[in-house]
Amino acid sequence: MNNRVFFDQTFEQTTFQKTDLLDFEFEQCQFINCSFPDGDLSNVRFIECDFDQIDLSNSRLFKTSFQNCSFNTCKLIGLYFEQCEMFGLNFKAQNCIFDHSSFHKVRLPGFQAQNCSFKNVDFTEAILKKANFEGSDFTYAIFERTELEKADLSSTSNLSLDPEVNPIKQAKIDLEALPGLLTKFSLNIKQ
Repeated sequence: MNNRVFFDQTFEQTTFQKTDLLDFEFEQCQFINCSFPDGDLSNVRFIECDFDQIDLSNSRLFKTSFQNCSFNTCKLIGLYFEQCEMFGLNFKAQNCIFDHSSFHKVRLPGFQAQNCSFKNVDFTEAILKKANFEGSDFTYAIFERTELEKADLSSTSNLSLDPEVNPIKQAKIDLEALPGLLTKFSLNIKQ
C-alpha cells in the first residue's frame, strides 16, 4: 500500500501487516472479514469506518483513533482502549466480544454496545453516561467509580456493581439484575 489515506473504500478478506498501517488514515471505509496478524494499530486513524467480522484481539492501540466507527460481530479481546487517542473517541458495537479488555478512565458517553460480551473487562473510572448495554454479559466485569447515569443496562446478565461508588442515577435495570447491585451485602435473595 503506497497511499497513506484511504477514503470510501471496501477492504474484504484483506490481511494488513504492521508495516502496511504505519500512520495511515481510513475515512468512511469498510473492513469485512479482514485480519491484522501483527496486532499493531498504533497511530492509525479510523474515521466513520465500519468493521464487520474482524478480529482485533490483543492489538496495540497506542494513539489509535476511532471516530464514529461501528463494530459488528467482531472480536475485540484484550484491548486497552485507554491507550487510544481520546480526542473524538466514539464508536458503537453490536454482537461483539470485548472480554479481558480495559476501558480504564475512558470517556464514552452515549456508548452503544448491544448484545456484547464484557467478561473480565475493567471499567474503572470510565464515563459511560447514557450508554446502551442492552443484552450484554458482564461476568466478572469491574466497576469502580464508573459513571453510568441514565445508562441502559436492561436485559444484561451477570451485572455486579456497588451503587454507592458507581453513579447509576436513572439507569435502566431489570428486576433480575438487582441482586448484582446488592452483592457487597452478602444477602441471600430468594425469588
